[in-house]
Amino acid sequence: MKNRMIIVVLAVLLTLPIYLGLANTPAINDWFLYGQGWAAFQPLFDLCNKVGLYGNATILITAMFVISFLIALAVVSLCRFAIRRMRG
Repeated sequence: MKNRMIIVVLAVLLTLPIYLGLANTPAINDWFLYGQGWAAFQPLFDLCNKVGLYGNATILITAMFVISFLIALAVVSLCRFAIRRMRG
């Protein structure tokens, strides 16, 4: 239980740097600038509008934070696995 909590805390700490890295990536900016990014997220926008959440920017930012957290969780888990393998 303690190890899982440490992994989650480290993932939370890495979420913001990963989010900022994703948000400032030129490829992602171009993807949204030319419309394909908005089209890809349209089903999520429609789902959230049916639930009662409005504001596409808020939905997009929340989705990017969730994606950033999942990436951070994967990175921390892989690092933990690699360290355990190196220790023996």
